[in-house]
Amino acid sequence: MVHHRTRTSKSKSRVDHSIWRTNSLLSRAEASQVADLLLHAEAELRTAQEHDRALLTAQIDSYKIALAPHKNLPPEVLGLIFTHAVGTPIILPPSKDEPCLAIAGTCRLWRSVILNVPHLWCNIFLDFSYCPHPVKLLQYAKLWLSRSENTSITLRNSTSRWSETRMQQLNVHPIMDLVAPYLGRCREIDMRFFEASIDEFFTFPAGSIDRLEVLYLETLGFSMPFGSVAAEPLEVFRSAPSLRHVLFSTDLCSIDPNVLGLPWAQLTSLHFIATYIPPLAMHAILRESTSLVECSCSIIQLDSTLSAALARLPECTLPALRTLMVEFSPQTTDYAPFLRPLVLPALTDLELRPLEAGFLPQCLWSQPAYTGLLARSRFRLNRLAILHYMVDAVDLEAILVGMPDLRELHLYLWERTEWDEGILNKLGEGEILPNLETLTFSTYPLGGVLDALERRVAGAGRRVAKLKALNMAVTWRHDVPEDQMARFMRLAEGGGPECRAFTHTRAYAHDRTSTQIRIS
Repeated sequence: MVHHRTRTSKSKSRVDHSIWRTNSLLSRAEASQVADLLLHAEAELRTAQEHDRALLTAQIDSYKIALAPHKNLPPEVLGLIFTHAVGTPIILPPSKDEPCLAIAGTCRLWRSVILNVPHLWCNIFLDFSYCPHPVKLLQYAKLWLSRSENTSITLRNSTSRWSETRMQQLNVHPIMDLVAPYLGRCREIDMRFFEASIDEFFTFPAGSIDRLEVLYLETLGFSMPFGSVAAEPLEVFRSAPSLRHVLFSTDLCSIDPNVLGLPWAQLTSLHFIATYIPPLAMHAILRESTSLVECSCSIIQLDSTLSAALARLPECTLPALRTLMVEFSPQTTDYAPFLRPLVLPALTDLELRPLEAGFLPQCLWSQPAYTGLLARSRFRLNRLAILHYMVDAVDLEAILVGMPDLRELHLYLWERTEWDEGILNKLGEGEILPNLETLTFSTYPLGGVLDALERRVAGAGRRVAKLKALNMAVTWRHDVPEDQMARFMRLAEGGGPECRAFTHTRAYAHDRTSTQIRIS
């Protein structure tokens, strides 16, 4: 094929050169032909006029792709290269820009190579949220996992009630159909459902989760079967030498920790969300869990008898704990007895909230609970979340003034409680929270808060840190004026903070927000 400068031959060249832009293997004759085409195109480029250079450059790129050196490597060698390039998967989800899966769509050779690289098929995220064929997606997942050979597996999912209903109609159970066959190789299981049962996991035998490091199980439907089992610990947790991170989220399911039988001493993250464990039992767990770095729990009952029993407990020091979230029953007027034994010198992230935050009676903030914990532990917080409490202005100011290192503040005032004007003025001038970077707040009315935020954004400099994010919860605020909402969003202009308004959702410190690949 010879390149001419006529308009007709240019059009033909545009078609012809694109034939070679492929990852398919070339025959010896084809490779020789493309090599000749490359020489001619490079020679023409040296003397080409400006309007011809773009086409010639595209031709040269196509020919070089066709003659790429890796085409001479057999698939077995390419597979080894990919294995070393991808490496061992990490706990965090891969980037959405991960190229390895896209490569499989280029040609038969690359599909063959990719399907024989185990490390590409052991970190699976199943997106059931918008999946029209959930059962077919499970079948694909089994194919992918069958290609993972003996590598450690990570399984995660998103969910929807429609997909769960469809799977139930077809008698498909994700835990038994997908998790069980590969349980011995699982390093991370993060399965979350609306109504599907997770009970099957707790029937697995001892020694079945020897590789497991992360276990997150969440359901809002069926409760876990601890009410009907014997008092002996569950067999599945009798041998779990690698387990470090555990989360159970249920619909106010009651759990006997003695039956659960987790290896408390080796855990670094432990989260019981909307899951009832008696306060004394929770303290017994904490005393054994000396390696904890993160902890969440729900305290549903705290009457006078329990308070008296908690008062008799000795101090419980957790030297490594950095993140603590506790949600208390709205009927609990003083939660200081539960916090009283705790000594948390390394704490940097504290979140206190009433249970069932969307349907709350009036909940009063317990300043003695906070000040007592602070006096014993002498921590310095980077993040503080006080959610859906009525906080006295004097107490709130004392908290904020006492935490000058605070970088994140999440403050949801109960219902239509207004911000204190004095606190707003000091926040706007940078007199309190000089290092604040993220503020998440509920507000009523909005006008006074906007005045303070505008001054704070405008006054950022050497003495006051620049705000990076402003998040406004508007769950109860259907009457926010449009002009005030526009003022709020304008704070982001000119390099200002990222501004977001949202309705309340149940979110916790353990929730991961990193990007995940969607496979649907």
